[in-house]
Amino acid sequence: MRFGLLGTLRLTCDDREIRLGGARQRAVLALLLLRHGRTVSVDELAETVWDGSPPPTARTQISICVAQLRKLFREAGVEGEVIVTSHPGYRLDTGDHGFDLVDFLALTGQASALAGSGRTAEAADAHRRALALWRGPALDGLTGYALEQEACWLEEQRLNALDGHAELRLALGRHQELTAELAALVREHPLRERTRHSLMLAQYRSGCRADALETFRAGHQLSIDELGLEPGTALRELHNAVLREDPAIAAPPTVHDPVRDVPAAPAVREVPAAPAAPLVPTAPAATSTRDVRDVHGVRDVTPAPVAAEEAGNPPAAHGARRPVPPVPAGPPGSPAGPAAPSDLPPNIPSFTGRTAETEVLDALLDGRGDGEPPRVALVTGVAGIGKTALAVHWSHRVAAAFPDGCLHVDLGSAPAAPGEVLGRLLRSLGAPGDRLPDDEASRISLYRRLLRGRQVLVVLDDASSFAQVAPLLPANGGCCVVVTSRETMEELVLRHGAVRVPLGVLDGAESTALLDRIVTGGRTVASPAQTTRLAELCDGLPLALCIAAARLATRPHWTVRRLADRLADEHRRLDELSLGGSRVRASFELSYGCLSPRLASVYQRLSLLDVPDVPAWAVAALLDCPVETAEQYLDELVDAHLLEVSGPDATGQYRYRFQRLLRLYARERAQEDPDRPAAEADRDRALHSWLTVAEAAHRREYGGDHSVVHGPASRPHVDRDLLDDLLDRPLDWFDSERHCLMAAVTQSARLGLAALAWDLAASTVGFCEIRSDTDGWRRLCEEGLAASRAAGDRQGEGVMLGELGASLLYRGESENAIRFLEEADGVLRAGGEVYGAALNACKLAVAVRQRGDADRARVLLDGALPALRAAGDLSAQAHALNNLAQIALDAGDPEEAVRLGGEAVALARGLGATRGAAQAFHRLGRALLAAGRLPEAEAALTEAAGIVRAKRDRLGMAYVLLGLAEARLRAGRADRAGEDLDAALDLAEETGSTVLLGRLHLLQAQLNGSTELAEPVAELPQA
Repeated sequence: MRFGLLGTLRLTCDDREIRLGGARQRAVLALLLLRHGRTVSVDELAETVWDGSPPPTARTQISICVAQLRKLFREAGVEGEVIVTSHPGYRLDTGDHGFDLVDFLALTGQASALAGSGRTAEAADAHRRALALWRGPALDGLTGYALEQEACWLEEQRLNALDGHAELRLALGRHQELTAELAALVREHPLRERTRHSLMLAQYRSGCRADALETFRAGHQLSIDELGLEPGTALRELHNAVLREDPAIAAPPTVHDPVRDVPAAPAVREVPAAPAAPLVPTAPAATSTRDVRDVHGVRDVTPAPVAAEEAGNPPAAHGARRPVPPVPAGPPGSPAGPAAPSDLPPNIPSFTGRTAETEVLDALLDGRGDGEPPRVALVTGVAGIGKTALAVHWSHRVAAAFPDGCLHVDLGSAPAAPGEVLGRLLRSLGAPGDRLPDDEASRISLYRRLLRGRQVLVVLDDASSFAQVAPLLPANGGCCVVVTSRETMEELVLRHGAVRVPLGVLDGAESTALLDRIVTGGRTVASPAQTTRLAELCDGLPLALCIAAARLATRPHWTVRRLADRLADEHRRLDELSLGGSRVRASFELSYGCLSPRLASVYQRLSLLDVPDVPAWAVAALLDCPVETAEQYLDELVDAHLLEVSGPDATGQYRYRFQRLLRLYARERAQEDPDRPAAEADRDRALHSWLTVAEAAHRREYGGDHSVVHGPASRPHVDRDLLDDLLDRPLDWFDSERHCLMAAVTQSARLGLAALAWDLAASTVGFCEIRSDTDGWRRLCEEGLAASRAAGDRQGEGVMLGELGASLLYRGESENAIRFLEEADGVLRAGGEVYGAALNACKLAVAVRQRGDADRARVLLDGALPALRAAGDLSAQAHALNNLAQIALDAGDPEEAVRLGGEAVALARGLGATRGAAQAFHRLGRALLAAGRLPEAEAALTEAAGIVRAKRDRLGMAYVLLGLAEARLRAGRADRAGEDLDAALDLAEETGSTVLLGRLHLLQAQLNGSTELAEPVAELPQA
């Protein structure tokens, strides 16, 4: 039989085609062929056949498909089992049967070996015969993700063979016959630079210099448009060579190729191979292919070129499982001599921390067989984070585990072509420098052959791309590779299973330990607080810490405090850390310099927001783009290690932040922005967008735009669906955004955006009240007040004075609160702010009532209600009625309090489950409790408890539990009352409310029988 995958799935027996069954049977056979010689589990077969959604009967149907295939083989006259049952599935052995994929890989491997030994014509013929095996697109007609991925891999192998064949024919002087077919191939695969390189060379050598330059120009434009990248080095160098008509790219003499016109044979075994380079079988026991599975389950079978030195035996029969003989050890100085190289730089004496990362690297020491892929680790992070230090320190630590040597290459300090780097590695491995192959492919082959059977650690330091690393990877599992890079190198992870070891900044203890190791004389130990401060100013960045420590070490007359004081000035911090040979600013430039112009602009503008972190929606407002586009930019900056990501937060949003030193660097770059006015307009739009969302959050939490005065600040549009996602639970949004809201108010005030500063503060303080964050509440108001006064904004000044007074009232500072509230009343009334004055009057009424002036409180509330009704503010009306109810309670008229409380509840029901509703139910419950209507009181208080519990309002819950405890104690349910009281005490201690704690301890004494049961006086705090 002969199996075929290089086209439609095909099965023939003695040149007679065997008709295969339906799609399932064909998919099973295709996957078994792709994994030929290896067991494929039933689960993998089912996943492939049903494209990830197998039915419950999948295992049975797979068995049926296999049975049908076996029957086909028997009917074709095949003896023995081609498909073998092998737990946990099946294995297909091609045995002596033909298989076009095996033949193709063997021929391309033979071509590489022949080319490496200088037998160009024979190598070209091997490529020609390999390509002749293709009958169309691989796996044509088969569908499903897994098989389509395999087909993509097979197509890539075909294109590689086409490129290799074209390069060999160019070397034979066949450029004129190549031009047309290469032009067609470039049209089909316009981003394939290797093919475009060959076309340019063929055009130039055919006397069409202008065509070659146009080919480059078109490729250059396409690369910029599609990828945002310049063409690769090889293509650019060829372009320059064409421009100067470099003799090095002139056409070689045409070489007579006696086999060029030999027709392609249907199978490899019918065309004798050159005796000096035997065909290497790809059966399971052979080591001529490297089988690596990526995350999709797709094999990466890269033919291992057969060196000429391995020739000498006659070709093995097709399918024979002859292992490739190992390279014998020779005398010292020979390519495989016993001397173990050690190219590692000196160990790092000050190395500190990285315990978790070291444990990840230690896992690489688990042994693998020589036929398995090498163990690879990728250490990533921003420049200066200590990637090289970790790699070098770990390599010295485990060097004994690699008896055949440790190789180290610095790929960043002096970037070189892979061939040149391979030359250095080969010489380290003992290969004589005057006998090294000239071409890169042969050097790769020799490098991997010399490492075969050996245990060597290879450290590839400061790599810039996967293309730079790929030729330097060993092929055997006895070796281990550590790559350090600022890039994410997804291909290294996907294709070679690299373990990612991302490095972040050092924590506080590690940072101070690093300073202690370098600075002598006990200065850091003698000044622990200043040493901690210095470490924080260095942002935990190892490079910055080392520079700071070196400055102290070379200046014994300096104290730690002196250097910390110099670094405390943000305007000079990078200057202080960028002196001498090691420079923080220069290290950041390495990462920044790799950004595209658009991404660099995003990075600069992001630094203009003085917020601790940002969600993607705020960055979308900054850039005036969709959120999805903003997320893409942010993820690219994370990949470049210029931003950090955390989350998701309580709303499901990921948040992005700068390290502090990187923020300073980004701001320096932003100062150079030629379009600074546009950048500042973007910044202001982002700040105003927080007002848009905060106002929407306030409306949802308060059941409308209630109990807040707004100003003229602009509110950029934010998509309604986005608002729904963000504000499904407004308090969760506030918890996630609290620090950004504080920072946005502060920055707005500093920039002179007074209307934004006070309006954003006014829209936010209600959440601070719910969360008992009186410090944040007060700070917001102070910032808004200062901005308003600086701008002469009387409306903002009045509103902020009133909110500041409310924050003091909440803290129990009634006298100070009254002073601010009365000043606010004068400013608001003078400015004609009727609604704002009415809201302020409600706050002032609470303050004067608590001072004992019930009559003035009643007058203030009665006077405020008409304006509140005119404004349609249900929440503030309920608030005023609640306070009137409390005045009635204080006067000993619980029934009047119940009536007023009932009116407040009726209004609050229209608000939904808001804090205002909770306050109304709580006040009604207290009035009912005072009236002795205990079941009704418990019901009202239970309603309030449901609302505050859902909002995680700890202080509000403590007050409600106090009311429930009193109601249950009066009803004779002391045990339940005790449970409520214990829970209330825990919450009150968490919030630090001394007033509430006093009332709770009093009730505790009543519960224990040490005092008489007092009248209820506690109230849910409401400003």
